Amino acid sequence: MKSKADALPRLMQAALATRYGGPEVIEFKEVPLPACGPGMVLVKVEASAVNAGDARARGLQVAQPMRTLMRLVLGVRRLRKPILGTVYAGTVVALGEGATAFRIGDRVFGATPGMSFGGHARYAAVPQDSAIARMPQGADAGDLVSLVFGGATALFFLEKAGAAPGKKALIYGASGAVGSMAVQIANIQGMTVTAVASGKNRELVTSLGADNFLAYDAPGFTLPAAAFDLVLDAVGKLPGKLAQAALKPGGQSATVGGTTVSKETAAHMQTLAEWFKAGKLKPVIQQRFAFEDIIKAHELVDSGRKVGSAVLMMGSGE
Repeated sequence: MKSKADALPRLMQAALATRYGGPEVIEFKEVPLPACGPGMVLVKVEASAVNAGDARARGLQVAQPMRTLMRLVLGVRRLRKPILGTVYAGTVVALGEGATAFRIGDRVFGATPGMSFGGHARYAAVPQDSAIARMPQGADAGDLVSLVFGGATALFFLEKAGAAPGKKALIYGASGAVGSMAVQIANIQGMTVTAVASGKNRELVTSLGADNFLAYDAPGFTLPAAAFDLVLDAVGKLPGKLAQAALKPGGQSATVGGTTVSKETAAHMQTLAEWFKAGKLKPVIQQRFAFEDIIKAHELVDSGRKVGSAVLMMGSGE
């Protein structure tokens, strides 16, 4: 393994979910650095985030029979991979054998593959061919990491629902991490966007490019019938019958609350970076938390009132 000149520490600080449960199950421990095997890069993490995927895994926040299936996949009694965190931004500090796509010193951001997690630690090891890309020069790690989960998820599900210029899109849950990215991306893709969120978030959502806004908490709220070419439920809370009723004949819907799991790619990361550099895609961050305050970030996600991303800033510790 090739590493930067100054020796890497043997141990690192990480936040572990010690069992299934609420935010209180998160504990800090000193653990060995992850192995940087062949074809992998080791990243010193500058920023990560707590998102809905972390909360679902930590608390098994799904209904049966999915809960039983999640236990079989993630661990029956506790998480097999207790260091949560699906996103990261930082600096490459070591390269595994055969890793040539990046160089030591590159600032990168991305998503950990599959259910491997690992972003809530001072270092993360990821395959060089996973969803990883270089950060634009001078970019802030917290800004870039806030784009990953919501942006890649929005891209995946918008593609699944047949996104195309000129279509009319409904984004339900438009102020969360996925929804706030979906509104912007649908706008970039040339669609007419109707966004649904709490009335208190009207100003934010319209500033992101929504052409029309509907407040789900307004008296008499209903969705227009047969009005949209695609419907994206960005929070998994829109009943399927209502989504179908809002679609034009031949329209398509997608939801983050189903059994389909988004698949992040390096191409997604590169697209997000290009849009960010061009000023087309804006970070939406409710709060930046110090790594030591990660439990507070989990609490915010669990509240169901998070706007955009809950970003973790790792600081300079090892």
